[in-house]
Amino acid sequence: MMSKGKKYYFIITGILSLLLLSCFNQPDISVPRFVPKTPPDSVVERGIDAHPDNAIYLEWEEPATAEEEGILGYYVYRSTLRDGEYDFKRIATVERNAGLLYESDEYVDNEVTLDSTYYYYLKSYNDFTVSKENSDTVHYKLALKAGLDLPSGDISDNKSHFEFRYPLRTGNRVSYFYLRLFYMENSLYQTKFFTKTHLFDFSKSLYKIYLQNNDYHTTVLLDSLPVDGSGNKYLEKGNYRWRVDAVSGEPGGGPETEGSESNWMYFTVK
Repeated sequence: MMSKGKKYYFIITGILSLLLLSCFNQPDISVPRFVPKTPPDSVVERGIDAHPDNAIYLEWEEPATAEEEGILGYYVYRSTLRDGEYDFKRIATVERNAGLLYESDEYVDNEVTLDSTYYYYLKSYNDFTVSKENSDTVHYKLALKAGLDLPSGDISDNKSHFEFRYPLRTGNRVSYFYLRLFYMENSLYQTKFFTKTHLFDFSKSLYKIYLQNNDYHTTVLLDSLPVDGSGNKYLEKGNYRWRVDAVSGEPGGGPETEGSESNWMYFTVK
């Protein structure tokens, strides 16, 4: 049987060991980096963006050494800018390796409002420490969304045009509309028609986009629609979905910092 003296010795030694370990700083860990925001003319969208649920979507690249450093996840910090000052607060924890369908390199912030610019950065954490360094910082402002009208549901007109509404000028910097049409092919939605419309008339609220584009203010960025014998574009039978992005026009065509994505509209050509 261990004597009382030895028991105290081991208890005191253990406490001293813990105190000594706590005196040594744990090695720092790497931080993720946000995916650069793609320009609005891009067919494939990457980086911070508006989300159809009146939210802001964040996307980042995990450190290449995440496994080696035992990184368990990332803390998301957010701030607005008031009187020239930031006040970042942690708003979410995104865990790594939480399942095959779980994404550890993106986050959707649903607690945001229109007309406020939100700033974000990330920190990594593991069992022992939180990264001393912050990730880079990104920002975005949500604008009003477009309301989609036609086409919707089952249609028989394979040369149908698209109609959507946007509120009259309300102080935001939205200056372009991007219509994205997707066609269900091999169980995946593929981009079929992609246009850019300049908001030139601030008193106009109803917009129409035609497959056979004849609008001076609309540019077709991608078109893989079939053509009939008369050279007219048409919609082949099948399932479609479409939406309209309203975005700010940045100098030099750079990535927008203000915008919105409409809800999805679905239709089927019979």
